[in-house]
Amino acid sequence: MFCRCDNNAEGKAPNTVVCPVCLGLPGALPVTNKKAVLWTIKTGLALNCEIPKIAKFDRKHYFYPDLPKGYQISQYDEPFCVGGYLETDGAKIRLNRIHLEEDAGKLIHSDGKSLVDLNRAGTPLMEIVTEPDITSPKQAGDFLRKLQKIVRDVVKVSEASMEKGHLRCDANISVSDGNGKMSSIVELKNINSFRFVEKALTLVDIKLKEEYAEWPEKNTKETWGYDSKADKVYLQRRKEEAADYRYFPEPDLPPFDSNRLDLEVLSSEIGKDESAKIQELVSINISEANARVIVNDSKKYEIFDKLSNCIDDQYSPVLATAIVNNYFGFDFGKDDFGMSKEYAKAIKAIRDGGLSKPNFSKVVDLIHKQSFTYDKALEELNIEESSEDELEEIVEKVLADNQKEVDLYKAGKVQLLGYFMGQAMKYSEGKANPQVVSDIIRRKLA
Repeated sequence: MFCRCDNNAEGKAPNTVVCPVCLGLPGALPVTNKKAVLWTIKTGLALNCEIPKIAKFDRKHYFYPDLPKGYQISQYDEPFCVGGYLETDGAKIRLNRIHLEEDAGKLIHSDGKSLVDLNRAGTPLMEIVTEPDITSPKQAGDFLRKLQKIVRDVVKVSEASMEKGHLRCDANISVSDGNGKMSSIVELKNINSFRFVEKALTLVDIKLKEEYAEWPEKNTKETWGYDSKADKVYLQRRKEEAADYRYFPEPDLPPFDSNRLDLEVLSSEIGKDESAKIQELVSINISEANARVIVNDSKKYEIFDKLSNCIDDQYSPVLATAIVNNYFGFDFGKDDFGMSKEYAKAIKAIRDGGLSKPNFSKVVDLIHKQSFTYDKALEELNIEESSEDELEEIVEKVLADNQKEVDLYKAGKVQLLGYFMGQAMKYSEGKANPQVVSDIIRRKLA
């Protein structure tokens, strides 16, 4: 956040991605990471926040082994973003603020020793604080899932993986007896799974309600931990108040003037949110269920977008959906994004009648698994495309050879359409697209 060390310490040896600034050595001076500030403000715009004219950094003092300076550079009373909200399942969850700070290092407890790895120290950490609008553990989980999609897919400022520690949650909970008496406020620290957040909050909710008679007259704050293996919560410590941290303005960093930014340009870089993407797909004849599958996976959505842009007509979105949902999960081949034009050729061929559904699946399979071009896949499978002219010739021959059945069809025996279809597919040796053949037959008989 305040030096040039690599942010990605994953897989690195302990204490190797460090420098005098993040080690807190005497005389080292911080310099603000401009991109981290821009990304924080961009996230605030996506979450309907107000961007104050002036923001500043503050020192937050506390002693901990993985905080070498003895203080953390954070923001106290003048953050980069204030207010805002996020809607989830019809409820509007208000935000209090979004502030930017540096992360601490990491403690590793092993064989009775505590080891300190400072690779993570100084990493930019954006903290998003809600107002107390969340009313259930499930709603807390839903809020986090939607927030993850926004930072990952809409503003694209973080991978937001809870497993890798990119996204962490401190969840605060209290309950009331309905007559103004409120329980202690319990903070659950650094939970790294949406499911664990919901489970931990549920356990604390039950425990606080059971201890109703013991609630203090004066509100207190406590920090509790959650043991996911035992599925239990436990008291860690009493909570500090803001005064205990002795906040004061960071003397080595000047205040930040947001008037120096073009907020309209930042806003234009924000992508569409999930509901807007789903509505957009539904408007081009994709079912809502299929649209949700595509939108829920940013890589699927990106490939779908590339495929759809290769073929501009009413058929391509539906066919692109079939390819994306059938062939693309979390395991992407290295060339999948670059092969869009090859998939597009297969879509055009099945749309125009040159490929049957079984052959289409075989061709797409080779493009996906072996990075074949469309032409190479046809050659490998010994498939010859049928042109629309060829299909028309086949249909005309079928109708000419079955004049008696044509007369019966025109007299009202419309079930003979299936007979004509069978004959045409037989003539094409199963290579033709049945839908296209059906369209040609109906047109000719009309």
